Amino acid sequence: MTDAAEIPARSLGVGERAVAGDIAARIDRLPLTRIQYGYAAITQWFWGIIIMADGMVAGLYPFIWAPKGLISSFQFDLILGANIGAGILIGEYIGGFLSDLIGRKWTLILAALVEGLFIWPIALTNAFGWLLLWNLLFALGMGALLAVHAVYLHELAPPQHRQKLAMRTQAIAPSSGALLAGITSYYWIPAHYQWWIYTLSAAPIVLCIPLGLLMPESPRWLEAKGRVEQADRIVTKWEQATERRKGPLPAPNVERHTVVQTTRVPAMELFNNRYRRTTILLLAVWFFGYSGIVYGGGSFFPTWAVAHGWSAHELFFFARILAAPIGIIVFFLVAAFGERYERKTWMLVGSLVYSACFLLLFVFPHLFAAQAILLSVSAPATGIWLFTAYNYTSAAYPTRVRSVGTGWTDGVGHLGTIVGTSLLVGRLFAWTADHSYYGWILYITIVGAIFPSLLILRLGQKQKGGILEELST
Repeated sequence: MTDAAEIPARSLGVGERAVAGDIAARIDRLPLTRIQYGYAAITQWFWGIIIMADGMVAGLYPFIWAPKGLISSFQFDLILGANIGAGILIGEYIGGFLSDLIGRKWTLILAALVEGLFIWPIALTNAFGWLLLWNLLFALGMGALLAVHAVYLHELAPPQHRQKLAMRTQAIAPSSGALLAGITSYYWIPAHYQWWIYTLSAAPIVLCIPLGLLMPESPRWLEAKGRVEQADRIVTKWEQATERRKGPLPAPNVERHTVVQTTRVPAMELFNNRYRRTTILLLAVWFFGYSGIVYGGGSFFPTWAVAHGWSAHELFFFARILAAPIGIIVFFLVAAFGERYERKTWMLVGSLVYSACFLLLFVFPHLFAAQAILLSVSAPATGIWLFTAYNYTSAAYPTRVRSVGTGWTDGVGHLGTIVGTSLLVGRLFAWTADHSYYGWILYITIVGAIFPSLLILRLGQKQKGGILEELST
């Protein structure tokens, strides 16, 4: 094993041990079976359960703290920024580094444990300082999860089926969390909101960690660390199970899977000549996307809805419960196209649908039925944009820094949430409240959705059907 030195890939001879590139090539020759679906589904179950607490304070503020005058709007902005901004940023960087250092599996488990341990104290306090602290700390778990979930999925996906596997299993992510959080919030907020918080705390530990322990480590990561024999044992089991059902497998094309083995995490590679352009582009896309389509709209829609006469039951029903089955249908429709279209094309489609929904709020400022439909449609559109961006990012870096690259760009991009809450979008929301909130709506649609989508469409790489080792070199 070398330290960040390229090892030429070659086919194995009789009695020879596996060399760098053999494991990746063997994974990519496998047909799509329940093996990949099962492990990919676990990673997305992690996302759904852990991220269902994302921006929890945004759902509670208009029904719990604001009516009682316990937290000001400025304090709400700060708590939200600490949670979905600073907390996730720190968690993603640490999680990305750990994932590339100790493995994908244990970082996922650690993410679930950290979130579960730090959410429950929020139910015991209304003090601004404590709310700020606990929201910051539990977000570390969300951040670590975001640096890993799509990375593991893509490292076991055959290139010709990557979009199908991703979208079908990623339908689990928003739907599982939305349904569990939506049903409990529908019945417990505002009267028993503490029960909701305790549920969000227990779910990652009870529903995620046992499944995580059943997962094997990513063979691609093991190969990149020089632990080839361990990776070989895992892939051999997959091959044997596949051949029993599908027949003999084709020979692996090792020559197209150039792997660099390293004992360390060369994080500075993100900024060298090879990856600097990719890193800067993804930072910009994530920054503007988080300030708009991801958090800029969702963080303030509950307050907008209350101002337009919505009840807590109505909000959580349409935003979470009804949006979940719609999201499943949309994700499966996108999966049906397979590798026909680029990831960056789907990002543009998601942003256009999302923007159309929010711009139509100008047309239906007082028609509840239309508002409910627009909300239920905009949520899946956000999901398509967000998960396609995850998929694009995880394929843009090599295995040795895949999680660090994902965590760093996505994590620093979460600074856009501070723009999307405390500094700009929250101010636009308040300043234009008497004029149909036009400043907020125009920012989250044009600047925070369409602009980053056009940016990656114009400057991003083509990824459809590509081999990971070729896309990231």
